[in-house]
Amino acid sequence: MEGSRSSNQCSLLSRRRDSIVLSGLSSLTFLILMIPNFNRAYGYFIDEFYYLACARRLAFGYVDHPPLVPLLLRISSWLLGTSIPAIRFLPAVAVSATVFLAGLLARRLGGGTYAQALAALATMSSSVVLIMGGLFTVNAFEILWWVSAVYVLLRILQTEDSKRWLVFGVVAGIGLETKHTMALLGVGLLIGLLFVPARRYLLDKWFWLGGLVAFCLILPNLLWQLANGWPSLDFYHNAELYKNVPTPPLRAIVNQILFNNPATLAIWFAGLCFYLFAENGRRYRLFGWAYLALLAIMLVAQSSRPDRIGGAYPMLLAAGAVWWESLIRRWNWSWLKPTLASLVILGILALAPLCLPILPPEVTARYGQIVGVVPQLEKGKTSPLPQWLADRFDWEVMLKTVAAVYRSLPPEQQGQAVIVAPSYGHAGAIELFARDYHLPHVICTQNNYFLWGANEPTPQILIAIGSNRKELEGLYEEVEYAVTIQGTYCMSWRRKMPVFVARKPKFELRKVWANHKNFG
Repeated sequence: MEGSRSSNQCSLLSRRRDSIVLSGLSSLTFLILMIPNFNRAYGYFIDEFYYLACARRLAFGYVDHPPLVPLLLRISSWLLGTSIPAIRFLPAVAVSATVFLAGLLARRLGGGTYAQALAALATMSSSVVLIMGGLFTVNAFEILWWVSAVYVLLRILQTEDSKRWLVFGVVAGIGLETKHTMALLGVGLLIGLLFVPARRYLLDKWFWLGGLVAFCLILPNLLWQLANGWPSLDFYHNAELYKNVPTPPLRAIVNQILFNNPATLAIWFAGLCFYLFAENGRRYRLFGWAYLALLAIMLVAQSSRPDRIGGAYPMLLAAGAVWWESLIRRWNWSWLKPTLASLVILGILALAPLCLPILPPEVTARYGQIVGVVPQLEKGKTSPLPQWLADRFDWEVMLKTVAAVYRSLPPEQQGQAVIVAPSYGHAGAIELFARDYHLPHVICTQNNYFLWGANEPTPQILIAIGSNRKELEGLYEEVEYAVTIQGTYCMSWRRKMPVFVARKPKFELRKVWANHKNFG
């Protein structure tokens, strides 16, 4: 009895120590993500303006994403405001929780303190995690739900408690209400189940009840899609055709290594081998098959963004950390512990300046050229900086330029003026800072702005940003060039945008609006 009590106390102390270590790494992740947001050289990211616009117009769905993230931003904005650090607070929390969960996965796989810390550190070092956690986008939350779903499934396999499929259904449903590509993880895990004895769960009522829970949670969004003609299908189709960069299989694999920190390759590849080949990984083999299925989907598609399966890597890193810890213990190679950790830390130091707004832009641009890492994520869009940094530049220049054009109009024309923006980012920026710059109403045809503007009255005076003059002359009798918005480090398509003032419309906006739909 005394020995049992002592053993329990040691186990409890060990778990407390492990939790403290993981909490420390999770908190460190939060600080790494939040502190750069106070760098005033960088501004809002283009998508953040759009998410703020969606948060002001809560609905059960949007053209390019489900409704949960705008709801979270609405709550966050109400509590913290809409400053850059304020809106990026929740993504930093989500990614920090992901780092903690990666360590817990390692613990559940039998890892000790070192394996848990290495899994958390390696997850923290991922370029995908650093980039997505430093912006307000749906991706930061999607990664959390992917790892949460894997954790719940791991517990199902370990406990054989079928009722936990209800919990899995809740996580999957929340994930689907965050981003539709949560379904991609579901496909991967389902394929993995087919290859292992755990496929018996496919005949378990709790498995199907969990699926029903997930379906009920996503149902409001599906009904919204139905009522609006399934706009998200158009969006995903257009992204595949016109937006995503063609990526041959070899390049796709290189991107996976690069975007998950090359220093962690030995860890996550060991994790894949652990799931597929190790005897003590047999019970969890479906995770290895699931990853291979997800990777195969990317390779076949040949155009998926490199971060598309970023949420799958924490489960590999957790298993890999356990494998390395076991190897070090078996061969008494204690020197490997600081070596592996140091490599991961060096990877963080090398990649962080390209992932987060740490250095001045001119220094970041030079650094990117030196290391040769400035990936192109979308067709026809280039910059000296990576896109996730470049799209934070020159919004104030745009606002000041458009405001000057608006102020140059006679007072009677100012009252009739409407701005037409070329993207949801421009429209969202104008809306967010309309009071500060005394700007008029803005319309836009991209994504949900197209739905919001369907019943707008015809603008009598149009301030057109980045429009084609010939197209404007087909719509207005008078078209006057005003100025060109000059960018610096922004993406190439925003670097030189002409601004026109158009008067005397020849059309009714409601009759031509549908012809200008831009879902992409």
